[in-house]
Amino acid sequence: MSWQSLAFAIVLAMALVSLGGAQQSLPAQKILSQIAAGQPVHYDGIAITGDLDLSTLPGAQIPAAFALFNCTIPDASFEGITFAEDAFFWGSSFGNASFQGATFLGRADFANTSFRQASFAGCTFYQPALFGGALFENDLSFEDTAFGLDASFHDVRFLGRVDFNYSDFDSYSYFAAAEFSEDAFFSDVDLSATSDFSAATFSGQANFIRSRLNEPYFGDVLFSGPAQFGMARFSGLTSFGGAVFADEAGFGLARFSDAAYFSGAHFQDLALFGLARFEDIVTFQDTRFDGDLNFKSGSITSLLFDEAELKEGSRIILNDTEINLFRAHWKEIQDHVAWQPGAYLALVENYRRLGWLEDEDDCYYQYRKLDQASKGWGWSKIIDILAWLSCGYGVRPSYAVVWSLVTILIFGLVFWIGDGIRRSSKPLSGPVEKDSIPERATLRNALFFSTMIFLSQGPIDFLPVGRHRYYVMLEMILGWLLLALFLVTLGKVMIR
Repeated sequence: MSWQSLAFAIVLAMALVSLGGAQQSLPAQKILSQIAAGQPVHYDGIAITGDLDLSTLPGAQIPAAFALFNCTIPDASFEGITFAEDAFFWGSSFGNASFQGATFLGRADFANTSFRQASFAGCTFYQPALFGGALFENDLSFEDTAFGLDASFHDVRFLGRVDFNYSDFDSYSYFAAAEFSEDAFFSDVDLSATSDFSAATFSGQANFIRSRLNEPYFGDVLFSGPAQFGMARFSGLTSFGGAVFADEAGFGLARFSDAAYFSGAHFQDLALFGLARFEDIVTFQDTRFDGDLNFKSGSITSLLFDEAELKEGSRIILNDTEINLFRAHWKEIQDHVAWQPGAYLALVENYRRLGWLEDEDDCYYQYRKLDQASKGWGWSKIIDILAWLSCGYGVRPSYAVVWSLVTILIFGLVFWIGDGIRRSSKPLSGPVEKDSIPERATLRNALFFSTMIFLSQGPIDFLPVGRHRYYVMLEMILGWLLLALFLVTLGKVMIR
């Protein structure tokens, strides 16, 4: 073959490729005619001209298979249409498209499609509905839509507001890695089977109020706007592991029938679980809280809080909360539990049930200190201060030991400095020297005498003189009191 023939072949091949890449035009009327004749529709890579309006079809039904692959469809209306067989729109590009009230008796494949403006409100999908990789450029409605089998929305980009309110998902729903650029509404939605929102992004409001979610998975989801799950009902294992809540997270009045998992999540604003009910175990292990964690008037069956991190100033609000088991060591949360007597006493009882005796004592000690600080001056406050100083409100036996040593030291110094005791002229044994003079006590003698007085009674070879006899009586009374406090406190701490 000559070089001229080779060059001509190359040019011809390039021309054919160019022609093959260009979309051929097809009038919408031809498609309508095929449907009216009961013929299947199957086109790939065509540009439909005119308005593809099927809403006026006789019987409002497409009886045969309908397939438009990689097509360009400027305007289309399928309102109220029933697709009796499979409907394929894979890779197609829609301008304005309305599928309101449409019924899909076969499979509906909208994978990798793009819509400038679309509505699927009131649709019914009896077979799997596939929207993976689709693009919705403006506001979108799936309100009151029924998905009978699997619904796949993985990697979908919703650039406008999206509305799934009042929809029913009777089978698996898949929203993994979906991108919600504006507000996303899933209010009063019934997600009866497992739902997967893993790694999805909610840039606006995420509204799941009053929805029913079964085994929902929100692992590693980013909620940039408010996340609203108020009055939602969660069943099966619920997971928000690794999720980030950049704005308020609202779970008020929510109910978790089974285990809930929030480990590794990050709440950057208020975490509101007021009046929420956790009927099974809930885990907040290794979770970070930059704002308040509010469980006010909620119910907690079993909560794990190991290694959770609370930012300085963050509060744990447990007012009127019913607590069965709250597994968080007191040292980890003591600076964050908001003051409310009932909440502290509930935690004390919680630690008693867990058998965490040190945490029980520390929590009770903090409770008594805060309770004392909230009182006005009076006998009640004075008695509280004495109970604090003497025995640490009955949970610090070391306090009584310290005060006992201080008492012995002070009275020993008083007896020594004031020359308040003398050695008796009649020793316990040995001959008595005639006209002997009692000796002045040394500091060691004074401390020994003070110790014996504190514990029981003084040695008979030392006697108090003058007003120091009254000091002996005072020290003896203090000794009885402090020893009794020590024994009672020690018994409470050790014998239990």
